[in-house]
Amino acid sequence: MPGYTRRQLKEDKFADTAQGAALWATGHRQIVIWTVGLVLVAIVATAGVIAWRGRQMDQANTELSAAMRTFETPVGPAAAAAGDTGPTFATIADRAKAAEKQFGAVADKYSSVSPGRIARYLRGTALLQAGDKAGAEQELKTAAGLSDKDVAGLAKMALASMYRASNRTPEAIAICKELADHPTATVPKAQAQLELADIYETTDPQQAALIYQQLQKDDPRGPAGQVAAQRLSKPK
Repeated sequence: MPGYTRRQLKEDKFADTAQGAALWATGHRQIVIWTVGLVLVAIVATAGVIAWRGRQMDQANTELSAAMRTFETPVGPAAAAAGDTGPTFATIADRAKAAEKQFGAVADKYSSVSPGRIARYLRGTALLQAGDKAGAEQELKTAAGLSDKDVAGLAKMALASMYRASNRTPEAIAICKELADHPTATVPKAQAQLELADIYETTDPQQAALIYQQLQKDDPRGPAGQVAAQRLSKPK
């Protein structure tokens, strides 16, 4: 057909396809409605999950803040001096026991959001402060195994300190080495190396000196480098 362009051929083909789609939709109205409905349900469900997660975060943060206030409450005469109108505690251990219960409730209730994971780590530190070393170790190990690397890093560092204080030096060294090899935002490589070198000062002074020298070389003007320089200059 003279003058019939390639563009017109494409337009006719598009028109035929569109008409066919319209006819198919008319003949399969229930399927179309059902499919569109599924898409809408998916959109609404996604929005619902986001809104639910937002509410979870808000509630978890509120309850975590309350637990933190308990954990930081002045003890004994200091509480009276501060004019604190909330719960008072005679000893640090009593305060820690109250706080660990609150942290545990937040951790169990909001395990899917970050405040709940932070609460898991804080419960471990509160149990340690309360004198429950076995409970603290179990809780910190749980926190150390979380997929949240930043919380896990804090828990591992707390475990290393706990093991060091309990004369479980090889375990403390292993954790510090792991943290140095896999640093996080909460436990940078330099912090893990400083802790490791501090342990080595009593067990392997030569190894400690090598770590300090490397830190001083890597970051001569930074805080880690300055600490390393001070340690190296200490009288032997």
